[in-house]
Amino acid sequence: MEELDGEEYTLTLLGLDIGTTHVKARAYDEEGRLLASARRKTPTNWLPGGGAEYHAGPLEQAIFDTAAETIAAAGPPRAIGVSSVGEAGFLVDENGAALAPAIAWFDGRASPQAARWKERLAPRELFIRTGLHPNPLFSACKMEWTQENDPEVWARANGWLGIAEYAVFRMTGERGTDPSLAGRTMLYRLASGEWDEELCELAGIPVDFLPPVYPSGSGPGELSKEAAEKFGAREGIPVVACGHDHICGSFGAGAAGPGEIVDSMGTAEASLLTLRFPPLDDAGYELDLPAGSHVLPQTYYLAATLPRSGGLVEQLVALLGGGGDDLARWTEEAAALAPGKGGACLPPTDDDPGENGLLMAALGQESSPGHLLRAVLEGLTLQMNSDLRRATRVSEVEPSRITLVGGGARNPLWAKLKADVSNLPVRVVADPECVARGAALLAGVGAGVFPDTESVPTPEYGAYIEPSGEHAEYERIYSEVYGMLRERAGRNIP
Repeated sequence: MEELDGEEYTLTLLGLDIGTTHVKARAYDEEGRLLASARRKTPTNWLPGGGAEYHAGPLEQAIFDTAAETIAAAGPPRAIGVSSVGEAGFLVDENGAALAPAIAWFDGRASPQAARWKERLAPRELFIRTGLHPNPLFSACKMEWTQENDPEVWARANGWLGIAEYAVFRMTGERGTDPSLAGRTMLYRLASGEWDEELCELAGIPVDFLPPVYPSGSGPGELSKEAAEKFGAREGIPVVACGHDHICGSFGAGAAGPGEIVDSMGTAEASLLTLRFPPLDDAGYELDLPAGSHVLPQTYYLAATLPRSGGLVEQLVALLGGGGDDLARWTEEAAALAPGKGGACLPPTDDDPGENGLLMAALGQESSPGHLLRAVLEGLTLQMNSDLRRATRVSEVEPSRITLVGGGARNPLWAKLKADVSNLPVRVVADPECVARGAALLAGVGAGVFPDTESVPTPEYGAYIEPSGEHAEYERIYSEVYGMLRERAGRNIP
């Protein structure tokens, strides 16, 4: 308990999760119990051809509205932590005002700029420095796109703030980021933990455009009087950037130790293997998987990612003219099928986020939407498992379990497939919003509510799933059926 104006009230920590689909605010007490929550649709301006942008005003309004609603229900917070999607950001003027919409993280318009990186610097060298491979999604490519396509905006720019960083600035007037978000720019040197001046020079981006990097959950930001009045909160409380959403979510899931696998199943999916040392060598480079800084100190990760995972399921449901109730029914239909009997799906990957993937289904008179759903869920799970298996092999770790978080984890068939395909036990976090939980608890560490990250309360787990013995059959299906599909699609993935 804390005291305010002579009255005791429950200590509250507020976590903000600015995601692809929703902006979420959730308040927790010092025991990690949820007190209140609110959400708004992430205001997104969709463009022809699949591109998208975020406009600063509507996005800020959604952030402030969710925070104010949650604070009204839970009481004034001791600290506020902000997590968000990576890669996307705003070019700002000297006063921190956004000069143009932010290019959405999944928008691939900067493909020409990404291709140019392969000519400037050997991709292996770029990986050894940043843990990344050239990709149009990363912030450096987005900034270069603006240089070339909107030079007037670039000439007026004084800096770049990622989505979480911009939200913190609008609440505090301070610029700052954390290592996990900085690591998604393609300008951050992973081993030394600082901006890479040579990479910035190659991209034509002044180093001082980029915000200072602070440990996750810390920084100089304090809630301004103006923001405090909008929130109904106290002026001067810490407001801090708490990292890239998937990474922050792994901390919120209570599974951030070395060798832990946390599968964050949202619109996009990221399965994170936590490591003490990143494999920034030839073997790591050949994996073709991104490495990065964790939200925990001296901790790193390898990520197997799918740009459209839950998003692919949503697209299938929409194409079939269904809704939430239909998805539950179709999931039951899919669960009654044997492995591989729904068909096969090769999902789109980060190598080409604009591709549509490949779906094959043998439909007969008794077929139903469940057949297609089973094919999509199996394809997503098999692809993710293949990448994770390669990551654990190179990292020389033996994972003991997989922890599932996010909306996709609530699908019982999908969770079961994770166990069967990997042959590992699976646990599902009861709190479906581990990103906001992680942000709130990290802010609590920074504010001194908890002495360190090891002292934060662990979450409850809503389900534990053991492999059912179908692993060998999935190994055969992946080798034979998906081997043929990968060859047809030109994907040389082992």
